[in-house]
Amino acid sequence: MSVAVSSRLVWPRAAITALFVGNGALIGAWAANIPRVKDAHGLSDSALGALLLAVGIGAVAAMSLTSALAARVGPGRLSAGAGLLLALAFPFIAVVPDRPGLLLLAALIGALNGTMDVAMNAAASALERRRGGAIMSSFHAGWSIGGLGGAAMAGALASLGAGLTPTLAAAAAVVAVAALCGLALPPPDGGPQPRTALRLPSRRLVGVALLAALSFAAEGAVADWFGVYLETVVGTDAAWATTGYAAFALAMVAGRLAGDAVVARLGPVRVVWVGGALATLGVALALAWPDRWVVDAGLVLAGAGLANIVPAVFSAAGRMAGTGGVATAAATGYAALLVAPPLLGNVADAIGLRPTLVLVLACTGAILPLARTVSARNAGGA
Repeated sequence: MSVAVSSRLVWPRAAITALFVGNGALIGAWAANIPRVKDAHGLSDSALGALLLAVGIGAVAAMSLTSALAARVGPGRLSAGAGLLLALAFPFIAVVPDRPGLLLLAALIGALNGTMDVAMNAAASALERRRGGAIMSSFHAGWSIGGLGGAAMAGALASLGAGLTPTLAAAAAVVAVAALCGLALPPPDGGPQPRTALRLPSRRLVGVALLAALSFAAEGAVADWFGVYLETVVGTDAAWATTGYAAFALAMVAGRLAGDAVVARLGPVRVVWVGGALATLGVALALAWPDRWVVDAGLVLAGAGLANIVPAVFSAAGRMAGTGGVATAAATGYAALLVAPPLLGNVADAIGLRPTLVLVLACTGAILPLARTVSARNAGGA
């Protein structure tokens, strides 16, 4: 790639990175404030579950429409527009007065977030193809860093006595600034994307979507259940139980920061295969040897292994079918993320948590035979 082409891509890359960081910051702030939202509205556990389900359903439903919208305005500007609307809606989750309104707002927030997520990944995939080299992992590193920053900001504001509404408004402000950067992105290739007829995905895209489902399910299971595993099976106190997810998240950030160079050196197939193997080894270690230090070490391996699988999935889906491919992979992945954690909870009630988490091991192990689906040669249509 020439220096002139590289310089023309500096601003688009910075703007798309801002979208990833802003979206991550909002999601991190949301995750950190879920207990406060529960208390503010007097929600039972089941009512909170319904609220979270509404967010997920809204996201998955909107993802199927993103491709057509992106064809009209370009994925970068669609992501920015969704981000601005998300920033406007997000703080109202603290003050909406009734339960039906709360569920509708949660679904709207999920839909806007799903649209922003798919569109920014499609914009990143298009820029990666223009550049001719791996850059997707750096965008996802930005998302992970934004998530950690959003959670830290929410915690700091809470510790200073800030109420729920101003805390959510602060996160919304971060998204709004990121979205304003994204609004300056041009449509890809100087004009709108051509519309494509609705058709069934190819077998290759189905394989990539399945890989997305396995990766998202494993990430969700680690985030939701391994802290519980540390506390109830390993026998740590509540403070130590938080270290498991922290170790996993920090390893994922480090892996994504190094991911572009690793993909450029090894290729996406090897990165996914080795990542799946590392994640499988880490989860197996955590389950086989329930010691607090060993479990945390296993979660470091799992985080490092899973770090670059989702970026590789979105890159491959974008090569195969543009925004529609990214939307297919994202919708499948988020549906798995929505279903897997509560499913594990139901199974754990029946057979116990430790044997249930063997299902996570099955997910990471199933990644290995699907690694070839992200090959750069698999660039056929949908």
